[in-house]
Amino acid sequence: MINTLLTLLLIQVIAVCYVMSGFPDSLKSAIKWVITKGKMSGSNYRLKPFDCPLCMTFWSCIIYLLCTSQLTIPYIAAAIVLAMFTSTTENIIRMVQDLITALINVIYRYVIDRSTFSQDN
Repeated sequence: MINTLLTLLLIQVIAVCYVMSGFPDSLKSAIKWVITKGKMSGSNYRLKPFDCPLCMTFWSCIIYLLCTSQLTIPYIAAAIVLAMFTSTTENIIRMVQDLITALINVIYRYVIDRSTFSQDN
């Protein structure tokens, strides 16, 4: 049970990162370009579930549960709850990115300050 819930959580993280990556916009632009034979491009339309982290999480979890013969009411409920928390997961991922960037900047300033100090002596 814990393994299945952890797998569903990882599916949610993957779906959120996939949408955050910007790939769905590139996909939508390519589809529009192919359909219009190069006359139009752009991504100003919805292509659910591929550009919606909530939809992507829900349907990916359902497909996983179907493929592993674990489609039960509790797991469907878990998939729905995880789908509802995709915006929270996105905020957490962005916060971690910002924290890592801030840490790298602090380390970089420390290294530069130390190298400048040692060159002055």
